[in-house]
Amino acid sequence: MSNISKMNTVTLNDPVTVDGNPVSEITLRKPTSGELRGLSLVDILRMETTAMLNLLPRITQPPLNAAQLGALDPADFTDLAGKTVLFFAKKQQLEGQLLEMQATA
Repeated sequence: MSNISKMNTVTLNDPVTVDGNPVSEITLRKPTSGELRGLSLVDILRMETTAMLNLLPRITQPPLNAAQLGALDPADFTDLAGKTVLFFAKKQQLEGQLLEMQATA
């Protein structure tokens, strides 16, 4: 798995139930501009809870609804929100961050 793929995945502290099955790993995919319709980009970048509760059901795999997201451990929700914000950085910025993180690790 590449570093970029790892950045798109969140391992939950507490599994969530989806279709009767426990799920402990959620993958995020980059939203399209159309999926951002009706949302404030500023609120998303600030990781505002309501904006994230509206956006995350559109980009999580498996799909999580607002009730499932609302029941998540706050650390898991924050991890999902934080990784979502990374989709709004340019590829070159992310690559630079990965190189810097690897160099200091």
